[in-house]
Amino acid sequence: MKVKSKTGNLYDIDVPAIAKGQIKLICPACVHTHSDHNQKNKDVSWNVTEKIGNCKRCGEVFFVPISKEKEKIYVKPVWKNTTELDSKVVKYFEDRKISQFILRNNNLVSSGTEYMFGENRMTIQFNYWRDSELINIKYRTSDKKFKLTSGSELIFYNIDSLKLSNEAIIVEGEIDTLSLLESGFKSVVSVPNGAGASLDFIDNCYENFIGIEKIIIAGDQDEPGIKLRDELARRLGIERCYKVDFNDCKDANEFHVKYGAEKLREVINNCEPFPIEGIYSTIDIKDELENIYFNGLPPGEKTGVIKLDELITWQTGRVYTVTGIPSHGKSEFIDWILTLLNFKVNWKPAYFSPENYPLELHASKIIEKITGKQCKPNNLSKVEFNDCVKYMDDKFYFIMPEEDFTLDSILSKAGSLVSRKGINILVIDPYNKLEHKLPAGVSETNYISSFYDKLSVFARKKDIMIILVAHPIKMKKDATGKFEVPTLYDISGSANFYNKTDFGITVYRDFNEEIIRVFVQKVKFKHLGKTGSCEFKYNINNGRFEYYDGYNVVWNNESYFDKPEIIPNPMPININFYDKEEIDPPF
Repeated sequence: MKVKSKTGNLYDIDVPAIAKGQIKLICPACVHTHSDHNQKNKDVSWNVTEKIGNCKRCGEVFFVPISKEKEKIYVKPVWKNTTELDSKVVKYFEDRKISQFILRNNNLVSSGTEYMFGENRMTIQFNYWRDSELINIKYRTSDKKFKLTSGSELIFYNIDSLKLSNEAIIVEGEIDTLSLLESGFKSVVSVPNGAGASLDFIDNCYENFIGIEKIIIAGDQDEPGIKLRDELARRLGIERCYKVDFNDCKDANEFHVKYGAEKLREVINNCEPFPIEGIYSTIDIKDELENIYFNGLPPGEKTGVIKLDELITWQTGRVYTVTGIPSHGKSEFIDWILTLLNFKVNWKPAYFSPENYPLELHASKIIEKITGKQCKPNNLSKVEFNDCVKYMDDKFYFIMPEEDFTLDSILSKAGSLVSRKGINILVIDPYNKLEHKLPAGVSETNYISSFYDKLSVFARKKDIMIILVAHPIKMKKDATGKFEVPTLYDISGSANFYNKTDFGITVYRDFNEEIIRVFVQKVKFKHLGKTGSCEFKYNINNGRFEYYDGYNVVWNNESYFDKPEIIPNPMPININFYDKEEIDPPF
């Protein structure tokens, strides 16, 4: 197996095919420094699942690099080898208590004219280096206009400073980075584009954080900065992240100018860990409490389907259970909902869906829902097809282990996707395709209870939404020959499919009327929805679900790329609501 070291070297290591858990291996980096009789010492502790290890002897960290097969091609700016700094630039940084020594250190800052917004302007140039190669440049004018090099890769500023360190500080701006360097810190990086922008830089630099034991996130103190802080912690591992309070200042540079380098060192060194799992004080959740105080309980995300949004909204950290008779469309319904959420709020799903095998079949269905057209040359042009495939490449993921179908295996891979790709949704479709091993003496009811507990803990810890699909038992037919509508209590195995989930949904197809009814049967949190039902027609052109008012239906065959906001709801419909969540709807 090819592995990469934290210092950038490639090695071959031999991992037994049947190995699981934590194993010991010979260190490929320092084995040749051993005496002859110790050359077989196994100093590397290797995690087979996470594919990462470290040597206790030389301290090197090893990992399996991300595949380069789909590596994007970026434009790289030309380094002009300009070391002189314009006097106005020097004065600008002096006013922010940053010396020329720090500016010139590793060519992090230069100055020069750049064509920006229709004219040549004198600019500060923040140079983004990786492995001593110029990757990007951010240009800044005196009136705070910015641009990055067009077509260049987004990476953390000063990323090379993490190479030989087991600690990292992340800030929200290049000047904050320079302020902390001026204060004596060494391993400091900045996000390239502030809060609320693309997070591609995490994907591009994830390997640089492998082996880092402590990550201090010292971003801006405003709401976007706090959201960025929490997302960085979610992606990089909350268990190794710490947060900083700049008191009455917005960021590190403002604090540095106001209080000086010594006080800045002090506030960074007094950083607080994110709350220990399972133990919280009110101070730990102060930001969240203030948000509720000013804005109320946070709402769930909406799909844009008005009548469905009145029943149910979608929130990370929750578990949704979806049931329905086979061939009634529950998997298609989930795919449609997730394409809407992807376009509305940029949530990225990952699917474990063996019943949609092969993967290309599943992907083709999603392409149809996005483009509004059947995935065929006569319906979908090659340009549209290629554009959609390119779009999905970084937004939809599929989990398909070769052998291990246990829940632990699926969650492990989903955890890696959270860290490396920032997924927000995990779909397990269906429950019965997982490999279930009931411990001796444990009943199925207790097993399913523990199963849901594991899902809930994972959803909260990784801040993702989990959708579990579970088939009901064989349903009876009524006097008219129609199948009865299944509830969560009809899922084979245990009433805990209803009791333990946060939300419960049934998708039911009436073949006689060609109507699909979606029943929201459980809503644990009233600010996120209500129980009730609404009706849809299935659009055979693209697999979407079109809202049906009992009289009319509007077929939406437009691409979400062109008009993502169009989800027709032309007419009102009567919806049954229940005031108390514990009352079961009479389906």
